[in-house]
Formats: sequence, structure tokens, C-alpha cells
Amino acid sequence: MSKTKLASAIGMACVCSSSFAQEEVGIDLGAFELVPTLTTTVGFNDNVTRSNEEGIDSWFSTVTPRFTLVNDFGLNSLRLGYQLSRGDYFSSSADDYTDHLLFASLDYELNSRNRIKAGVNFEDGHDDRGEAFSLGNGNELNSPDEFRESEADFTYSYGALSAKARLDLNVNYRDLDYKLGTTEYLIRDRTKSTVAGTFYYNIGAATDLLFETSITDVEYDFATSDANSLDSIETSYLIGAQWQSTASTSGFAKIGYQDKDFDASGRENFSGTTWEAGVIWEPLERATFILDTDNSARETNGDGNFIRSKDVSLQWRHEWLQRLRTQAGVSVGTDDYEGSGRTDDVTDWNFAVIYEFQRWLTFNLGYTYSERDSNRDIIDYDQNIFRLTARATL
Repeated sequence: MSKTKLASAIGMACVCSSSFAQEEVGIDLGAFELVPTLTTTVGFNDNVTRSNEEGIDSWFSTVTPRFTLVNDFGLNSLRLGYQLSRGDYFSSSADDYTDHLLFASLDYELNSRNRIKAGVNFEDGHDDRGEAFSLGNGNELNSPDEFRESEADFTYSYGALSAKARLDLNVNYRDLDYKLGTTEYLIRDRTKSTVAGTFYYNIGAATDLLFETSITDVEYDFATSDANSLDSIETSYLIGAQWQSTASTSGFAKIGYQDKDFDASGRENFSGTTWEAGVIWEPLERATFILDTDNSARETNGDGNFIRSKDVSLQWRHEWLQRLRTQAGVSVGTDDYEGSGRTDDVTDWNFAVIYEFQRWLTFNLGYTYSERDSNRDIIDYDQNIFRLTARATL
């Protein structure tokens, strides 16, 4: 299960079930309101480097202050922010990290028929030892893999929200740059430039059919030879629907065709079925179920030409009392590393109890179990993480 898809599903739930969200209060700075939050976690990880042998176990702490400037004017919104994340492992200082995130977003309605949405992010982040490229070899690294990733996204929407038809045009640019300059790191640096369009056609009170197409240019900064280049062009064509709060459900589902053509003639191209779906079901006032699934081709993190990924996750959130709620979930997925013969089955279980001690202070006691079962034994691992998180705002 990719972090992106999981975050997307959680985001949908937050939009749908506002009662689950912690109320944030900002400081009036005139044109802007400053919303600070502080998230601190202490926990225990029994396999820090995701090793298939006797792993490193360690207590850990993370501290994440976040500052967001918000300007809501009419139906429009401008947000600017900064987040610092510091992680310390008490028995494995080689896994300590400090991440930085800068972000900005704008939602602006020019008039009832024309809207724009734009966002810019810059992350100075890391992959844990044993995550991504170093999976199965985390103990051989002296520190986490550090990278810089920047993203710019712009969407122009034409058509009133109440109109029979609407059109979204999107441009996205993402650049990933690992800090080390050795060959094994340079071959992972890349840019992705995407142009996409989505046509919506209303067929009911809260239901739209959608037709989506996109083309993405993937360019790697370095290749040991032209024959080893991973540069490619991806195209996709999807048809589906999205709906809002119909019979206690909302979400989207789309299926279609994806094509990936490599510049290097020696690499086998891919074409096949792709799909994405995210559904929120609220059968009771206090209960929410979130189903998220996708099937797509992703960039490889070391083996093969690309990763053929299939993921599905299910989350259950229940508000037992006004201040007490739980959430439990499971995600399963299969990653086929095309061209290498490697296949990984990935499973994650999670459970958490959330207690809103005060309006401005929430505690989260959680547990996560992760398992990877690969046909390459060195990559197998299981991991248990126990944690207590406190999130404070004004």
C-alpha cells in the first residue's frame, strides 16, 4: 500500500466526517491567520531496518511542529506553511533523521464557471534504512537515504458546478533528487511531467460520469548506458464515476487502459488494465468505512523495469463517545517487479484508540503490524510498532 493512496483515503474520510477532525484555532495576523500544531510521538519499533534476520529494536520519539498561514477570502483560500519532523531512535542513532517540508496552495474561483487550484511542495526528506531502494540491505547503510523532492500542480476547471458538463485540465511536475552523488543513487533521480484532462457529465443529483486521459514524461537524470535508460512515456485512458453522499456513500471509481513505452529498445514495454477507486460508507452516524484500491504501473526502486502494483485497503472508524473513537484497518498488496521475476506480497494491520482530552489536545494510542513476503527471501520481514501520540493546537 503506497503512502500516497493511504493518505488519499484518510483525507477523504476527514472531508466526509468532520466530527473526527480536531478543531484548530489560529492567531489573527491581519490578512492571515497562523495555525500552529505540535505532534509528538513516543513508541517502540521491533525491526527498525526491516531486516529478515534478527533486527534492531529500539524505542523512538518524533517531534513535528507545523505552522500554517491561512487566508480564507470568500469562497477562496490561500495556505502557506512549514513543517519540521525530527525522529530519534534511542538504541540506533544511525536511523535518526530531520525532515523539512514547505507547502503552499491556492483555491480561487474566478467566477461561477472558471476556477483554479494550485499547489507547490518542497520536501527535504528521507527513506528509512531498509525502506525503498535499501529494502533487505538496511543494515549496510550508515544513515537513512536523504532526498529532496519538489512538486508543482495546477488545475483549471471550466463549467459551473451545477452545469450538466465540466472540464478539468491539470499540469503536474515532480522532481526527485537523492543527495548522494554515487552511481547507485544518481540512477534513481528523476523528473515526471504530466498533462491530464478530465471531462465530467452529470447524470443525477450527486453523480457524475467521468472520462480521464493523461500523458506523463518520465526522465531519469543518469543511466550507465542508453540501453539501461529507464526514461519512458506513460499514457492512460480511464472511464468511471464519482458521487457524493448518496445513500450514505461517497467516492469515485474508474477503470481503463495504461501504456508505458521505454526509450531503451531492450526494455519490454507495458500495456494493460488500470483502475482506481475510493469509497466512503457511513451506515451509522458514528461509523465510517473507507475502501481504497488501485492497480497501476509505478517506477522501480531498484529491481526490474517498473513495478506492477495492486493494492486494496479497508479502514473502519467508530466514534464510541463524543471524545473517544477507534480506527482499525488492513491493507494488502502485490508488487510485481516486471523484468526481474521478483514478486512481493505486502500486508499492514493497524489499530488505534483516539481520545480528545481537550479541544486543543488529542491522544492516539496505536499499533501497526507490517509484513512483506517476497520470492526473494532476503527481502522478507515483519515489523511491530507501538506508539503513543499527542497532538496539540491552540
